[in-house]
Amino acid sequence: MSAAAPFDLQGHRGARGHAPENTLPGFERALALGVTTLELDVGITRDGVVVIHHDRRLNPDRGPLIRELSYAELARYDVGRINPDSDYARRFPHQRPADGARVPRLAELFAVSGDTVRFNIETKISAAAPHETVGPDAFARALIAEVRKAGVAARTTIQSFDWRTLALVEREAPEIATAYLTDQRNADPRAVHAAGGGRIWSPDFRTVTPERLREARALGLRVIPWTVNEPDDLERLLALGVDGIISDYPDRVPACRPSPKP
Repeated sequence: MSAAAPFDLQGHRGARGHAPENTLPGFERALALGVTTLELDVGITRDGVVVIHHDRRLNPDRGPLIRELSYAELARYDVGRINPDSDYARRFPHQRPADGARVPRLAELFAVSGDTVRFNIETKISAAAPHETVGPDAFARALIAEVRKAGVAARTTIQSFDWRTLALVEREAPEIATAYLTDQRNADPRAVHAAGGGRIWSPDFRTVTPERLREARALGLRVIPWTVNEPDDLERLLALGVDGIISDYPDRVPACRPSPKP
């Protein structure tokens, strides 16, 4: 772990292993487990509201795009329970439902989360699907405006696989940190460093090797891999000395995690 900053324990989409993802009950559960940072995803509705939701569509397989719905229309949907017959439900058997939960506005989370927790917010946008969201500049500016309005810039990181949004954040809101997400196809800390102002690399945990970690360190990058859930993987990454962990089960992260809140 880096000596420059404390270990960053991030609850993925709140605490997805225990509560519905990207909902206020899920974030409440993550805070109760003692996370340092709430990791979450955002989209923008037809009427310009920044909302917390992972997929560009209401349902990843079908259904309307988030950008096609007004916030009032989106708020009609109950997102507090997994379809029990789905593969998703089988992946997260310990998740407890929160019937009545709605897709929250980002502003709602800021309002109820206290003044110490950090936020790691992913822009859900893709250059491969330009019609499914607003453009990268409009997306980034809407998110920056919400962060500044809530006065949480010093406690916020904006992350993305679509680095176009990060470039605008670094140019227009340098007070907000950025994190560069990579998957198995582009797990190269040199590319992150070359991209500009990023100081955090968040790779797929399976791509983190001692060699890549050393290279990232030499480039001045903090390394916070996603999404690490199994004990053997957690043990390996902690032994390597990563700077943080993003996990659906933050309570599984040993030793480095903060003491749970009562």
